[in-house]
Amino acid sequence: MKALVWIYSSALVYALIRYVVFAPKNLENIPIFVFNKGFSMAAALCFSFAFFLKYRDRTKDRVDTTDDRAALWFRAGTMGAIAHIPLSLSILKPSYFPEFFGEERFHFLGETVVLLGSLSAVGLYSLTRQRISTHARWVLSMVFLTTLSGHVLAMGWCRGIHFNAQHAYLPPMWLLSLIGLIGGLAYCWKVRPSRKL
Repeated sequence: MKALVWIYSSALVYALIRYVVFAPKNLENIPIFVFNKGFSMAAALCFSFAFFLKYRDRTKDRVDTTDDRAALWFRAGTMGAIAHIPLSLSILKPSYFPEFFGEERFHFLGETVVLLGSLSAVGLYSLTRQRISTHARWVLSMVFLTTLSGHVLAMGWCRGIHFNAQHAYLPPMWLLSLIGLIGGLAYCWKVRPSRKL
């Protein structure tokens, strides 16, 4: 539990440092814009660690303990996602995200961000509701991590990588989230379970 509190607290502090302390103009964007970044990054990292724990050790004497810890991290990621979705929708407008919009509506990448975010929400819902085999759940987990990674990548592609003095040369939160998600995706692929499970 301490690790979960630490991840969410660290993500929120990071968001405040990068987007407010070193860019005071964003002070007016507290709480939704800035805190949404913290919630979303923490959720992405929680999901990655949850899947890492889920598939790390499938020996009989460790499955129950590992699954309990994985479920805790997955629930923590789900709570972050539940906070992230309505917060994002409430500020999904050109004044907040001009990079997503053309002259009158979303451009292609902006629509891709929303589409992959929606598919990720569907995958998340499926993972919380379906009672399926271990292999089928692994496939669904891979699809979820892939669509979530695509959502983050498309958003980052729109917004760009800004390593500059304005942000204290700290990497953008979307990039840190993507690194965590790709790490989780690569690990899950490496330890894929047997089709017989």
